Amino acid sequence: MIDFRYHIVSLISVFLALAVGIILGAGPLKETIGDQLTGQVEQLRTEKEEIRAQLTDETTKRTELEEYVSAASKRVAFDTLKDRRIAVLQMGEVSDELYESVEKQLQYAGATVPARITIGDAWTDPEQADARQSYATSLAEYLPEDQRDLASDKLLASALISALSEKSDTSADELSADAGLAMDVLQGAQLVNLVKFDPIPVDAVVIIDNSNAGAETAAAEGAEAPDYGAASTLRLNIAEAAGRGTEGAVVASPRVVATDLISTIRGNSTALKIVATVSEVNEPVGALNTPLALSAAIGKKVGHFGFEPSATALVPAAVTLPEPDRTVVAPPEGTTDNANTTKKKD
Repeated sequence: MIDFRYHIVSLISVFLALAVGIILGAGPLKETIGDQLTGQVEQLRTEKEEIRAQLTDETTKRTELEEYVSAASKRVAFDTLKDRRIAVLQMGEVSDELYESVEKQLQYAGATVPARITIGDAWTDPEQADARQSYATSLAEYLPEDQRDLASDKLLASALISALSEKSDTSADELSADAGLAMDVLQGAQLVNLVKFDPIPVDAVVIIDNSNAGAETAAAEGAEAPDYGAASTLRLNIAEAAGRGTEGAVVASPRVVATDLISTIRGNSTALKIVATVSEVNEPVGALNTPLALSAAIGKKVGHFGFEPSATALVPAAVTLPEPDRTVVAPPEGTTDNANTTKKKD
């Protein structure tokens, strides 16, 4: 059993150790410890200043690079999409800053953007599958006959693209009556949100996909990346419908991660031939690549651009496009304006 004398001895040992430490710290080791601490502080201060200088230098270089790319874009992209009307579809949370950087590049290329539309969560929500099927049934009558038997989610995608691109039978500058009705249904179902919408038929589509932003959050937290597979399959329907139903389509994203939309497109032997993709759209180079990739896609040179192994090139091929087709196909005699006679790309 531990007695009182043991406690006394323990306390005396502790006080002796403290006394020895104080004597040594105030005596023989005082200057050595002080010099070491002072040296370490000075070294840390020097390293901090060097890092700060490097950061300032890198920030300056990045700003200069962005300014150069922005200035060069006006020449590089000039008239590559002359007189084209482009609809921009947003998937996930797309900031105004990101959208405006893409819009600016499209405008440098000579295009206009009459439509900016957000794809709603209902488009990919598994619990909304039955509702989507019901809306697809309602929308079938507004589509050409060869598209009315599509699976419900593919039919919804075709309806969206038709609602953006189908010309009136009397004017190439007006959407058809069916297009307007289809858009009303899609908007009423909260499948889409019209951020900006001028009812003019578009020639091509740009999809800004930021639905994979959760991958960065997961990586920062050391968690497993989300599986986007099921949602990407539904979003792919929109991209493919845009690729087939307009002159061309490109999907642009800040990043490329497994199972997201760009990865799904690049891994699909059919989609990769009709839908172009661009990564790092939040960076100056990616934003510039977006109109160039769309122009190349319209010119039948669909490619996939970025620094990933799945990309096919860094820069899209240069093409010269003909004037956009503004002809109107007259409906057969005895039919109405809703004849759905607009030509679609094979």
